[in-house]
Amino acid sequence: MKKQTPIISLLILILYSCQKEISYTQASNTNTSTQVDVYVAGADSISILAHGIPAYWKNGKPVYYTDGTISYSGTAAEATSIVVIGNIVYMTGYAQFCGPFRCNDRGIFWKNGISENLDLPTYPSSLAVSNNDIYIAGSSLYLEGTGGNAAYLKNDVKIELPSGSTGSISTAIAVSGNDVYVAGIGITGSIYSGPQKYIAKYWKNNQPVTLTDGTNSAQAWSITTSGTDAYVAGTEWNGRSYQDASGSTYKKSIAKYWKNSQPVILTDGTEDAFANSIAVSGNDVYVAGKEWNGRSYQDASGYTYKKSIAKYWKNGKAVNLTDGTEDAEAKSIAVSGTDVYVAGTINGYATYWKNGVAIKLSNAESDANSIFLVKH
Repeated sequence: MKKQTPIISLLILILYSCQKEISYTQASNTNTSTQVDVYVAGADSISILAHGIPAYWKNGKPVYYTDGTISYSGTAAEATSIVVIGNIVYMTGYAQFCGPFRCNDRGIFWKNGISENLDLPTYPSSLAVSNNDIYIAGSSLYLEGTGGNAAYLKNDVKIELPSGSTGSISTAIAVSGNDVYVAGIGITGSIYSGPQKYIAKYWKNNQPVTLTDGTNSAQAWSITTSGTDAYVAGTEWNGRSYQDASGSTYKKSIAKYWKNSQPVILTDGTEDAFANSIAVSGNDVYVAGKEWNGRSYQDASGYTYKKSIAKYWKNGKAVNLTDGTEDAEAKSIAVSGTDVYVAGTINGYATYWKNGVAIKLSNAESDANSIFLVKH
């Protein structure tokens, strides 16, 4: 599901404005472990008449934030992050709301299906809950934008983060005890004067930690902690150089993570790769993402592409979740004991994997952006 896809949901607009409780529509179930409940947040089209309905799946059974009776046309809407504490389901997302003259995206926060009027970023991408406090990170800027500072929300208080660059955005948040960690991207230069590059970084208790020096563009997309160690997953464009059809030179993107600012390289730079999510269990580090090393094909103009393979890396060793015959991506990862759960997409269909076995969540165009485990 693309942010740019036009859809309008009158129902979501009314719910957001009036704080009404959202009714649920549920479908068939997929069995999973009785010891772990698997929650996956994203969006589901349901049919060709309805696009971009925010949803989560519990053990494969969808919960739609609509009654399913409204025909969507013109907006995009999806859930981006989910946390479940006891009987409470917390979820962030966004939707596009259209007025008489223009459409605007707007961030949404739901608590058990009720949208709450918080001062949210346009695209809330990450959610943490600690001691009944709600922490939300995200961006009100596109990456091409400049001039704004990264921030996060604690309950309904916006906390701006110091930035020494032209601008910055926050992408992910984690809370450990009294410590708040925020991953993000520093922006140098300007789209108007150039050259513009991105710097991977994070903040601990509002103090910035720079992960890259700006020589190559880099982005930090996920953060977690283990004890006093901070782990950040992201991407840096420092792989093999190549030229596009116009003769411009680019570098391949490399998937990597940083442990306390020390980089660990996951791919060799011969093909583009992204690291989207990180989890730590004991001494093991898991990173989910994708690499364009699947089957090659040509478009109508004769340009050659490769399929992206959904994969994760355990302690730096790649585990392929798909075989390269279809475009796929791993977006979120969680671990319970020896079981590894990954949420993502295969050819535009929401999917999660348990120990490499794919479980399809929808038969329509859909996204799976975030996975959360509730252990019994």
